[in-house]
Amino acid sequence: MKNLSSIEDIEDEYVRARLQELIKKDYLLGIQINGSRATGFAQPKADWDGFLYVTEEYYSFLSSRDIHILEFDEKVEPKRLIFDFLLITDKWMKERLNSPQDVEHYAFVEGKIIYDPTGKLEEWTKKIAQYPEGEHEIRLKAKYMLWRESLGFGLINEKRGFETNKNVNLHRAVLAAIHLWFTIKKSWTPPLKWWSFHTKKMGMENNTYKLFEKIINKPDLEDMKKLDALFKTMIKESGFDFIDNMYDVYMEYYRANRSEAFHRHMYL
Repeated sequence: MKNLSSIEDIEDEYVRARLQELIKKDYLLGIQINGSRATGFAQPKADWDGFLYVTEEYYSFLSSRDIHILEFDEKVEPKRLIFDFLLITDKWMKERLNSPQDVEHYAFVEGKIIYDPTGKLEEWTKKIAQYPEGEHEIRLKAKYMLWRESLGFGLINEKRGFETNKNVNLHRAVLAAIHLWFTIKKSWTPPLKWWSFHTKKMGMENNTYKLFEKIINKPDLEDMKKLDALFKTMIKESGFDFIDNMYDVYMEYYRANRSEAFHRHMYL
């Protein structure tokens, strides 16, 4: 698939024509392609999705349904989605900039801007996509704490014979582990829809991938203990030793004047 940098690079004739029609509108300020088409993970018949950056004035008159444009190929049965775009504004992007949810930031990490005559969309994209370097240590502590807490509850539940509760916490630990790995790599966690593609693209070692694959398919305490040992090594190799005294980390979270960043990064 060729690099996406302009509307002319859109392979689908209908989508290309539709976007060329839209840029004639005074309210349209920019276009960004997202999802599998932007990352290169797309299947041949995948839809095209992204953001249409519009003026606040135009957006204010739209209903909730109007801000999402879905268009289908009616010539096939069942009909196939081909055009999936969400309308966004400056206010919308300001909310995403302050959001604690990784997925709202990662949409701008992977996105490809194909129309941006004023340059404002690129400005917003750089801000929202930027990893919070200044909060990396506190973010790392928060993600590791979530992982260890979930794993610890799983161990307690196993000892008490609470099988269902154990499984709930082990599944939560799997999600926490995924977030932690990307955090160690100083990355927002991408959409889990393409988890395996993203990890391979970012160079996850094969042994690590196989260990993750095992706990994702069948959460197991012994495998998770192996993963915890790996996390400790990775964190120490990146220059942090807080895992030697997790009690202090827990108390840092629970104290009255805790860092706002700590609370923000506790989201999965």
